Amino acid sequence: MKAMAKARRPYRVVEAVELDKVAGSRHHEGVCVIAEALESPPPDEILDALGEGPARFLFLDGVGNPHNVGAILRSAAHFGSAALAGFPEELPAIAGAVARIAEGAAEHVPVMAWPDPGRALDRLETHGFKSVATVVKGAPSLFETELPRRAVFLIGAEKDGLSESARDAADIGVTIPGTGRVESLNVAAACAVLLAEHSRQHPTL
Repeated sequence: MKAMAKARRPYRVVEAVELDKVAGSRHHEGVCVIAEALESPPPDEILDALGEGPARFLFLDGVGNPHNVGAILRSAAHFGSAALAGFPEELPAIAGAVARIAEGAAEHVPVMAWPDPGRALDRLETHGFKSVATVVKGAPSLFETELPRRAVFLIGAEKDGLSESARDAADIGVTIPGTGRVESLNVAAACAVLLAEHSRQHPTL
């Protein structure tokens, strides 16, 4: 509070019940900041910042659970992804549970709304990107596949997987092998595995 007063920023001390209402959650650790939403930089600015080296994009197809999106953002920041994208009507707001689970990752990984993914993928292709679809069965193992230096990973929801249009748009299909005791990984865990393998094959750090 002293720091806020010194910076001449307004603040209010409220009861716990009111703080829960303002934060929209009980997971606020006693503090809630009201701020303007983050704005993603223009696509050209993101692409220009990549240079000519390896790069990673993520496109979420039907993944809207805030906890999963937050966890995916955290992995994306850890492994150095250029951006995360999804359909405008499916992406959750980068606030509340998403921001809390992301642990600051939204400050480093832009979140972009793609109303026309096909057009966006075509544009990325002109910058050397290839799209990689994740499927449960019928594709080569991720760990035996030479991934493109510049990859757009197409990630589907756990229940329905990738839409048919997304699978058709992909240049490469891969699967994450396992014991078969469960059908697939949680989508956030799958993203972490994909990004880790791409980072191993094409380090950017």
